[in-house]
Amino acid sequence: MYMAYSHTNNSRTPHRSTAASKGIATKSRYTKTVIRFLFIALILGTVFSFGAMVQAYAAVSSPTSILSNHSDTKTVAQKQVVIQEGDTLWDIAATHKKSGENIRSYIDKIKTKNHLTTSSLQEGQVLLLP
Repeated sequence: MYMAYSHTNNSRTPHRSTAASKGIATKSRYTKTVIRFLFIALILGTVFSFGAMVQAYAAVSSPTSILSNHSDTKTVAQKQVVIQEGDTLWDIAATHKKSGENIRSYIDKIKTKNHLTTSSLQEGQVLLLP
């Protein structure tokens, strides 16, 4: 009788099962998701913090808060005229000009101060007087 002997080498490393490799992939995917979430949260937190700082700085540096914080600053009250129906620059200049001042030059000062290009006025418009 003839017998065949095989010399098998059982020293190979055992393979991982497919279930074990799927578990590792799931853990890796979960870790990546958590890292992405933390990264996005960090970016959003930075953006919102920067916006809050800008808003706080704008509130501190606004002209009204500066004037209210310094009591020794002088406030200059400007004369204003609210335009009524029928008012003209000539009438306003004649009423508010200094004695001896030319009406036409006072009209030019009014136009310059209020950035007017024409002499037309709107009812309810507010003019600053020089």
